[in-house]
Amino acid sequence: MEASAEKEGAKISCHGARRFLLKRLLFIPLGAIAFATTLYAQGNPAWTEQVYSLSAYPIVSTTVGFLPSLASFSVAEWLAVFLLLFFLGYVVYYIRKMVVNRSERGTTAYRGVAGAVAMLSVVYFCFTFTGGLNYYRYTFTHYTGYEVEEHSVDELEQLCVSLADGLNETRGQLEDDADVFSLEPGDFERYAHLSVEAVQLLAEQYPVLERPLYSTPKPVILSELMSQAGIAGIFVPFTMESNINVNEPLFTLPFTMSHELAHQCGFMREDEANFIAYLACKQIDDPLVRYSGLYSAFTRSISALAKVDPEAASKVRAGLSSEVQRDMEQSSRHYARYDGVIADISTSVNDTYLKANNQADGVGGYGRMVDLLLAEQRATAR
Repeated sequence: MEASAEKEGAKISCHGARRFLLKRLLFIPLGAIAFATTLYAQGNPAWTEQVYSLSAYPIVSTTVGFLPSLASFSVAEWLAVFLLLFFLGYVVYYIRKMVVNRSERGTTAYRGVAGAVAMLSVVYFCFTFTGGLNYYRYTFTHYTGYEVEEHSVDELEQLCVSLADGLNETRGQLEDDADVFSLEPGDFERYAHLSVEAVQLLAEQYPVLERPLYSTPKPVILSELMSQAGIAGIFVPFTMESNINVNEPLFTLPFTMSHELAHQCGFMREDEANFIAYLACKQIDDPLVRYSGLYSAFTRSISALAKVDPEAASKVRAGLSSEVQRDMEQSSRHYARYDGVIADISTSVNDTYLKANNQADGVGGYGRMVDLLLAEQRATAR
């Protein structure tokens, strides 16, 4: 009788495990669909551009981003905290269950893994169709008409000189003792709206940037953690929000905001988002916004020049106004505070993420903005 009861209990347990697994298996095909679609998009950029980026994405992004856009805080930040706590609770729950019920360790582990795979499949599916496919669309140069070519050192030096002149002129439009580092009350909201206006103005020149909804950039409460990780901003497709690190120097924020808005507009490549942000910042009369775009373009360009001609780079730097040089020194001290293991790990994770999403250069792709700046310079000179 006792043996019969044990067999019956085992049958019930087995049946329960099978039913549990079947429920989770229903979600796993979503991951397979996302993977298959990604593979197809990789080999068919024309399809990705026309069917997804220009047709489906504006509808999906507006639908997903509408409610979060109404909040003054970052919904994505709270979502990230919730998911982290849920993940930790999930792991602790199944470890504890395996310790307590030793006789069912195999079944418990099976359930835990099946549940995790199902959840990851759903997350991957959502990521793919809320923005992930945009990694495989046409590049922004398809719409600018610029051609990225091999460049000479002289061309690069000319670009740096031109940007340095723009920096000096724009910085001169700000007061000499203007505090371009500290964020005062109301500053974030002001520049968040100006960054949206900048991208909207750029969209008049490049209609591919037009959107039914531009979700205004959001400040992140855990900005100190972002600084430790070396993150200035991050676009979260699950909520269509541009999340900004408010610990960054004030004069860098408009560029960062415009960069994340470029992702929101469907251009996920980092070099292109940088270039779009630079072009957007130039659209605004506010000198701090223009300074932000010029500064970011210059720092990347002068770094590229320093690698091939250190003497020329030093000469260009020497021509910067004392105010610009002071800003650069203060900025260097600010970022030096956050060098460390956390920043290195964050960079490695970001590098892996970018390479997994069709950006072979990984974090090195951020610097490829210089190629686009040179292509613009070349096209303008013709």
